[in-house]
Amino acid sequence: MKARLLRGFAAAALTLTLVLSGAAQPAHATDPDGPNDSLIDMVDFALSLLSRVGDGGVSPAELAAMTQDVINALNEAESAVIAHLDAIAVADIRDDATAAVIEFDDINNFAEETLEDWAQEVTHDAIRASTYLDALSGKGAIDDVGYAVVTLYPIALVARARAGFGTANLRTNYRAALQKLIDKLAPSCHYHHPEPNAVPLIRAYTCTVYGNHTATQLEQYWLGEWQLGPIDPAAVEAASYANTSRRVAIEALRNLP
Repeated sequence: MKARLLRGFAAAALTLTLVLSGAAQPAHATDPDGPNDSLIDMVDFALSLLSRVGDGGVSPAELAAMTQDVINALNEAESAVIAHLDAIAVADIRDDATAAVIEFDDINNFAEETLEDWAQEVTHDAIRASTYLDALSGKGAIDDVGYAVVTLYPIALVARARAGFGTANLRTNYRAALQKLIDKLAPSCHYHHPEPNAVPLIRAYTCTVYGNHTATQLEQYWLGEWQLGPIDPAAVEAASYANTSRRVAIEALRNLP
């Protein structure tokens, strides 16, 4: 999958751990227990299922196995995702999203009528979560709802495909929701001099999404050679949002047909 290839860049970005002399601190860029890799796998498996169903000729056993791949990936991220969902202020969105994440584990056991009803329900939940993004301005809250968005849409798409419902309109809505999330969690970046009187002068590039979702890289050119750097702005930006829902949204948008 294309998303797995792109992860090499994200992994390189996560190596930004820079220490300055004096009072400056290392960049905060990584969380090895974060849910994002598993969520990206979930999106990959969900889109693969949609593609196979669209091509036709998938046996019930194959469809159940592909669905189980999506379930397994979500299970790897479930506790971290639910921690974000617990922080959502609106009770209905919080409770519906949490229930969908938990109930998805049993989708292979749903009776046909139950599956159809549930597919419509989680479709509504996904769209409502994305709409709620419009009401938020604080990036921490946007990130929490963002995890609901990036998780609920693949669940809804798989449920609709399994129920025999169309997915084209929901994919269009998903694409718009992902772009909205990416825009709202864009990092703020700037160059600065952490030690203005140092010789040779050190220049830093820092990107911050919110809170400790921040990353810094340094550069220092001395006697014709780079002692540090040169700065790679794109890598610093990627490291700053690596442990937010923005990273999952970017990967999903790249691969959404």
